[in-house]
Amino acid sequence: MTIKPLSFAKMKTTPISKREVDSEGIDFAAPYQAGSGFENFLCSLPNLGCAADLFHLRDAIVTAHRHKHQVILACGGHVLDSGLGPLICRLIEQRIISGLALTGAALEQDVEIAIVGQTVTSRERELDVGDYCLTEETGCLINDAINYGTTENWGIGKSVGKRLLESEFEHLDHSIVATAERYGIPVSVHPAIGADAFGMHPAAHGESLGAASFRDFRLLAGMLAESSHGVVLNIASRVIMPRVLLQALDAARNVGKTIEGLTTAVIDPSANSSAITDVVARLSQPDGQGYWLSGPDDILVPLLFASVIEALGDEVI
Repeated sequence: MTIKPLSFAKMKTTPISKREVDSEGIDFAAPYQAGSGFENFLCSLPNLGCAADLFHLRDAIVTAHRHKHQVILACGGHVLDSGLGPLICRLIEQRIISGLALTGAALEQDVEIAIVGQTVTSRERELDVGDYCLTEETGCLINDAINYGTTENWGIGKSVGKRLLESEFEHLDHSIVATAERYGIPVSVHPAIGADAFGMHPAAHGESLGAASFRDFRLLAGMLAESSHGVVLNIASRVIMPRVLLQALDAARNVGKTIEGLTTAVIDPSANSSAITDVVARLSQPDGQGYWLSGPDDILVPLLFASVIEALGDEVI
């Protein structure tokens, strides 16, 4: 069989006036003028794509703050590893963030920042001798706090927050867990046993870890139960936090709580399809709106909250 090239001589065309408008010229980017200020920089961005989603998310956070609705920040360890801790601490102090949900990796990073003022990492060759995962001071502080906190019926976030505030570490002002505890902001921590190094530390007790993490899951469900017309941001957690957020929301609704009008977002350049589906599509339903900002969190998070602060002006301290 011989295949002949298809002739396009009778191809139908459509006048441009009949085409659906995709974007207006008013939404295009504009040149930024040096020295004209941050507000003008924002105005120079296109009101399209990721930038448009950022503006929608900014407006949702501003509205939630003004009406005293929840703004919950859920994040993985990369958020702290990217140096965003001081920014989040300031947002807690300004009462813009009303609740935190952290992975175990984020907790470890935050505690190490409180102890030494910097992030640390393991070297691949340490796998050869079994020293890849465990850091003595981090595991000891976290587990001692959890073991004691369990006797007081505290979750992981509160237990570690209180222990940090009792310490004399020089870098507590960069710890989001310590800052949240100081300002009475709820913190839930959701570890993955076998994945988070502090769960393998000699001071770890499974009973305490399980009881404290279960209490924190209930705490997160309580946060989401009060989150109608609020905002939930999931930053740099592709597996644990998306599923935990969805399950906590489902648990709150299961016991009769009405949650509506949620604005949700994933900020992660490499978010997988399940994270996007769980947070952007499912968590925002039935009548909310979800967004995926597919850029690096170390750029988008400061830009987002700088735009929030700019919009709020004198309304924040």
